[in-house]
Amino acid sequence: MTQKMKKIWAALLAAAMLLGLSACSGESDGSDENIIPESSGGKEISRSAAADKVFSLNSNSNYSFNPLIATNHANQLICDLVYEDMVVLDNNFELVEGAGVIVSGTPNEDGTVWEFKIEPGHTFHDGSPVTARDLSYSLGAAIYADRYKGRFSSFKGASATDEVLQVSLGIGDMQFIKLLDIPIIKSGSYGEKRPMGSGPYTYNEDGTALVAYEGYHSYDTLPVDTIYLKEYQTADSIISAFEDSLIDVVQNDPSSYTNLGFASTNETHSFATTNMHYVAFNEDGGLTQSALFRVAMQYAFDREYLVELLNGNGVATAIPMYPTCSFYPSRMAENLSYNLETCVRILESAGVKDYDEDGLMEYMAGTPQDISLTFVVCSDSSAKGGIVRRFQEDMESIGITVNVQELTWENYLKALDEGKFDMYYGEVRLRNNFDLTELLQVRDEDEDKGNTATNMNFTNSRDSAFEGYINEYLKAGDAGRSNAYQTLCNYICNETGSLITIGFEKHQLITHRGVVKGINANMGNPVYNIADWEIFLD
Repeated sequence: MTQKMKKIWAALLAAAMLLGLSACSGESDGSDENIIPESSGGKEISRSAAADKVFSLNSNSNYSFNPLIATNHANQLICDLVYEDMVVLDNNFELVEGAGVIVSGTPNEDGTVWEFKIEPGHTFHDGSPVTARDLSYSLGAAIYADRYKGRFSSFKGASATDEVLQVSLGIGDMQFIKLLDIPIIKSGSYGEKRPMGSGPYTYNEDGTALVAYEGYHSYDTLPVDTIYLKEYQTADSIISAFEDSLIDVVQNDPSSYTNLGFASTNETHSFATTNMHYVAFNEDGGLTQSALFRVAMQYAFDREYLVELLNGNGVATAIPMYPTCSFYPSRMAENLSYNLETCVRILESAGVKDYDEDGLMEYMAGTPQDISLTFVVCSDSSAKGGIVRRFQEDMESIGITVNVQELTWENYLKALDEGKFDMYYGEVRLRNNFDLTELLQVRDEDEDKGNTATNMNFTNSRDSAFEGYINEYLKAGDAGRSNAYQTLCNYICNETGSLITIGFEKHQLITHRGVVKGINANMGNPVYNIADWEIFLD
């Protein structure tokens, strides 16, 4: 079916629905069990019509539809269709040319001042032009929004004309533009339930559907004129609605407790994320304050096992950067691969060995001391627990006792805050420039440890050298960036061992087989290229 015919068919279908018509596939015996009514766009349609003739997404009215604070996956997907982003990044975390409103970004020599120019011709759904002032307003709102909190910690201020946005930073960052994959809302609209956007679709009058926006630059190639919004709130109801084709696209995090576990017969479009799994230590005392011990542990984790536990929805790496990035140090990553023999050799050089020949290792603290490590992990993911238990088994095989504590989220955070651990397994969404500041910066002694949004360093480390290495990497230009990053990684992995990277997650955009073609999902906006999609409703 051509794009034009699809639009005509969608219009005819909408008219039929307004007349209260419904359709069903196959033959009916007249019983109610063959037709299950479901609300779509405020009208009752049958299961087969939802499956074959309309395109629908899930929504959840218990969560926000403001794109800067939306945390629900379903609502985020809707927002991605209603709002344009300042920039778009691909799965290598590089800018997608021509995909965002910003067309160029120019830093000064040390990356503390950026000038961004926007592409003319973008308009909000009320017809008013998108200006750099709207970008400045959106950036100012994002700085204080939960969804982006911490991303712009070095932001000092911004000024704008209609076409140019200027941003000042407290710390130089030559990759700052990569942080701007954030949605644009019209100036003054932040407090509205659904702020004004400029994306390919806009809400209909009662908010039950998205309709194609005629002022969008790729309006003529949008695959459908109307996207209906359903509402299912529980995991079981979402899965059932998707499997019955009452909703057609879902976003999924396969490593989370929110993993919906859809059938393998669907089409899964995986995309890279900056969600990093890692291990860190309590460096305040005991064996884990030894840098050599921590370095030895770099070789004690079977990172490929994480990928197996995530059913392929992840990548293993010993480096805190996604492996497809252009200056990823692949040789260093290979040298840090899982190897228990190397682990034991480094432990012995640190004075950790079986002194009394009882089959268990001890460490010297005046006299040989037995080793018993407390390893805490949040119980929200079987994959995380699986990695830690595999480590426990490997340590037992070389004579080290590890006591694993799988805790609820509240008890996990409490254990970290109170320092009641030797090692902990964590997950963090890094910034798009793979800045590690929040994980490695020294905590202020007066800082509220309960505020983990801006500082997630629970190690009690007082090593201020990390800040210098990180800042050198951030302010490095294209020519020196690779060397600066390798210097940072060498200090983390080979000198201090303070952070052990396990790998990164992949997330999913899931569709029914054969319904959608052309998807090119990314973390910032899984549906950014919807104008290139083909949707088959027959």
